[in-house]
Parts: sequence; structure tokens; C-alpha cells
Amino acid sequence: MSVAERLAVAPELRDTTRWDRPRESDIPKDHIEEYRRRKMAVTAYLNGTSFATIKKNHGYAKSQIYRMLGRCLTARPNGTIYGFHALIPGVSIAPYRRKSPVNPELAAQTKGLAGAFMQLMAEQESLYRYVEKYALNSGGKSAATVAKAIRAEFLKKCAKVRAPNQYPFNTDDQGARALVRFIDRMREEHYATKNGNEDEGVGAFESPLTSQPSGAQQLRPFEEAEHDGHNGDFYFVIKTHGRRGEWIYTTPMRLWLLILIDRASRAILGYAYRLGSTNYPAISVMRSFVHAMTPWKPKILTLPHLAYKEGAGFPSGVAPRARGRMVDLVCFDGAKANTAKVTMRGLTTVLGATINYGRVRFPIARPFIERLNQTLETHGFRRLPIGFNPKGSKEERERALKAASEHAVTSDELDQMIDVMLANYNADPHEDLVNRSPNEYIRMWDSQTASPLRRTENPEELAQRLLRVEYIKTIRGGGESNRPPYIELWSARYTNDVLRKMTDSISKKVRIVVDVDGDIRLIRAYLRKGNKELPLGILKAGPPWHLTPHTLEQRQMVRRANKLKKLVVKPGTDMMQTFKELRQREAQERKSATNQLVKAGRIAEPQMPSRERDAKARVAKSAWIKLR
Repeated sequence: MSVAERLAVAPELRDTTRWDRPRESDIPKDHIEEYRRRKMAVTAYLNGTSFATIKKNHGYAKSQIYRMLGRCLTARPNGTIYGFHALIPGVSIAPYRRKSPVNPELAAQTKGLAGAFMQLMAEQESLYRYVEKYALNSGGKSAATVAKAIRAEFLKKCAKVRAPNQYPFNTDDQGARALVRFIDRMREEHYATKNGNEDEGVGAFESPLTSQPSGAQQLRPFEEAEHDGHNGDFYFVIKTHGRRGEWIYTTPMRLWLLILIDRASRAILGYAYRLGSTNYPAISVMRSFVHAMTPWKPKILTLPHLAYKEGAGFPSGVAPRARGRMVDLVCFDGAKANTAKVTMRGLTTVLGATINYGRVRFPIARPFIERLNQTLETHGFRRLPIGFNPKGSKEERERALKAASEHAVTSDELDQMIDVMLANYNADPHEDLVNRSPNEYIRMWDSQTASPLRRTENPEELAQRLLRVEYIKTIRGGGESNRPPYIELWSARYTNDVLRKMTDSISKKVRIVVDVDGDIRLIRAYLRKGNKELPLGILKAGPPWHLTPHTLEQRQMVRRANKLKKLVVKPGTDMMQTFKELRQREAQERKSATNQLVKAGRIAEPQMPSRERDAKARVAKSAWIKLR
């Protein structure tokens, strides 16, 4: 094997499913040292170390290295490889076939039953067909549920071919656990065989157990990515300025952290977070992709002892060829935000990516993002004074709540904490990447490969399109009040000088383009005329949404408060400023009001209409001249 071939094989030993990556805590203590020695020997060979050096350092000869590497690259029935799991002492990668019968003289046996159930199935075809009928036609039910439903009838059929002192009746559980394992194995082998048949139709190329591609191959960075939202196991209290500049505090909150991770390099490509919510909306999903597309820059850190590691960052900012790179395939779960039209349109139409939710009732396996969430909890959030174990004691939660109140942070400081923690993860070496960090792996791949890249030269513009939505609206107006034409959208009336004069276009259709994460006081409109569109320019929102810049999310929050009769707006005033002033007054007595103020994000100061602004500027200028 040449050095180039070894480097090509190395990524194949990654954890292609969540079960392929052995954790040392799951390995018997008397086997850990042997497993480590085997793994270091195989890794040294893949890095180009000579056989003589490996023999000297680890004690394995050339034939043993080839044998261990062959075991690692052996394929499972579902198409993935065993990986380093095959190096655990005592692990068998070949199916066991029992030859000797179970001793009928021993009752309630717990040992010496290896292969007994498979032997029973091989001898009795009727039992095999009975289990097969229910195992492969039970939809999304788990193997345990199917086994429980058919167990009584299964034992009746066994009683016709086996005596009471024979297997499975002479065991402690009468083969219950073996039946569950057999159903799992039967399903895995069935769908692995089905994956090789191209005539099975859509969905035939994924296993219902792992939902991984049937052909294990070397992935390149940005080819496949996983996305998930995780509710962090830590509390935090945010402080913000009140009306008079004093600090006001929220109640202890948690947040949703949404992360996009690359399967090949394990790099976190982008992230977003949602404050104190029971769930996250589609706009938060799109923000994580916007973060991945926009070139990353380190934040200015103000918290003590908070620092970026050497090599920390995100690929868009530290890998030159990763700037503007687009993901080919994204693996999601079935959350409502992931199936929303905004998410599907943005990823498929704008980015040209493929979305994979998995087959019906069999969600796509996302082992890397799940493992990352676990790592962030155990080695990140829970180590903070405000972190806690959700399965821990009540006292641990109370300690985290108290610490959160004592260590209140601003919104900017919370941004710094999350950005540093995730950026530092991309600088940590991974065993599966042959002790390279995710950022190093991406740079190495880009420097050694000539594969075509899907990238854009203007990532900021493409990222902005991800947060853009379109609507078809009807021009309203006229009637008894003879109101000038306008467009109604999200409880606001939009118009401009051009639209006001188009009284003959009332009831006609208009295409609206909105940047939902920008200032939605301004929208772009196009009048539809057959197959053509005439630009109407920028439409502006009328009172009470006309003064303060705000996003769609902020408007929706204020609309909910107004709908619940918790907000009274005087004629001519601005809705956003009324909401801000009301919540700041209530924050003195209710911290929940501060929570809403923080969730709404930064509400800017109102902007005066251009005529008033110019008039004040002229007055100020003349006053300044008189003072001189």
C-alpha cells in the first residue's frame, strides 16, 4: 500500500454510524490496553510508518497489521464498515453458527446459549417465516414492540416442535431477548439486500436502522452535512439597560442551539441560537446556514479568561477555499422548522442542496451531530458554573440557577461565549481524522484534491437570499373611502408615490420580496402583467410601523402582545417604541417583561420622516451659525 492509498483509506475508518465508534468506557478494562495498542499500530501504518518501527514500538508484525486493517475495512450487512470497532479483543465480525444442541438437562440456563436461537430458526422454517412476516411488515414499530406482540403465538409454535426441557423453554426468559435481536438482524439484512436492487424505487437505498447510504465511500468536505437543534443544559440571566440606563435582569432562561456540522471533517460549519423558547422557528434554521456562508471573523472578547485557541474558528474564515462553499446534502430530523417552506425553498432553490429527512417512519441517522451535542454538554456547558446535568439531583439545578443569577451577562457576552466554545471545537484534534483538527483536515483536503467545488464568489449576497421570502398580494384601496392603493402585509399597509397613482390597478396581483431578517418597513414590489413584471420600487410601511427599523420576528412578537390586549397604541405613535417603553416600565416589577424585551432583540431608536429630519437639521445649522 502506497502512502497515497493509506491516506485515502484513513477517512474510511471514521464512525460512519453511532455504533461504529467504540468508546473506551464500553470496553472491558482488561482489554483497553490491547485495543489502544492495536489502534495505534494501525494508525501508525496509515500515517506511513515502516513495519520495522511499528514492530519495535507496538509489537505487531507485517502480517498482523494487514489482518487488523482487513478487519477494520470489513463491511457490515448495512454497507458501512466496522472501523476501529473490529480491533476490540474478542469482537467477532463473522456470524457465529452453533453446531452442538443446547443441553436439555439444565433448566433456566443463562450461559452456553450462543447461537441457540439462530440454530432454532435454521432448523424450523415455519418459525422463521412467521417472524419474518411480522418483522418486515410492521412499519416503523421497534423490534422490541414487534417481539412483544408476537411472543405468545411464537412460543405456541415452538411448543409444537420443541419439548418443555428444550430451548427456548429451558432458559430464564424463554428466548425473549434473542427474539428482539433476531428481528433487528433480519431487518438489517433485508434492507441491505434491498439497497442493491435499483428497481425497488425511491427510498430503497437506505437502511431503516441506520439510514446511511448503502455504499460506504470517502466523503469530501461540504458533500454531506447534518443539522440539529439542541436545548442546552445550562441557565443564564441576561442583563440589559433600562429606561434610565440602569441594569434590568431576566429570569433564568435556556436556549436552543442550532448547529450545522460537516460529516467528512467533523467541522462545525455554522450555528445560530434561539433565546428562551419552547421550540425554534424556520428563520433560526436559515440563520445557521447564513452563518456558515458568511466569512467568519473573531469577536472582540470582553469576558475575562475567555479566549480563542490557536487555529480556532469556522471554515468560512480560516480555510481559504471554504469561503463561499455550498453544502451538497443536508440531513435533518422531522422538526416543523426543518420542513417549513422557508427552509426547503432556501436550501433547494437558493443553495441547490439536497435535503434528506430519511424514509417515512425511519428518520435519517445523524450520528455526528448527536455526538457533538453530547460532547458540548459534557465537556462544555456542564463545566460552566451555570451548567447542570438534566438527570442530576434537584440541588444541582438549584446551584445552576443561583450561579446564573450571580453571573448575569449581556447579549454580546452570551454571543462571545457560544462563538468561542464552538470555534475552539474546530481546533481540537480528532482521532478519526488521524489526530488532525477539523479546520486542518479541510485545509489539507483542499490542498491535495482537485475535485470540483460548488462555491460562490459573493457569499454575503447568497446568504441574504436565504432570508428572503416572496408573496403574491392583491392591491387594495378605493371603495367608499376612496383610499389610495396599498398592499397589506403582516398588519401593515405598504405604499409609495408610484402605487398611490395607480388607481386603475386596484385588485391586481403584485409580487412582494421581503428580507425577513432585515428592516421589513421596506419591501420591494413588482406588478404582474401576464408573463411580465413591472417594478414598483420600494414600498414603505405606514403607521404604526413606520418609524422604528425592525425584523419580522420583532413585529410578530409585538403583534401577539397587541392581540392579547397588552399593548395600547395611540394614534400617530410607533408600535415598536410603545412595546419597548411598556416592557421597560414593567421590568421594574416583572422580570418576565425583561425576558420579552431581550427575546425581541435590539429595538433601535425611531427614525424621523425625511421632511422632519431635514427641517430639524436646518434649524440646528442656523442656530449653530448664530452661536458663532
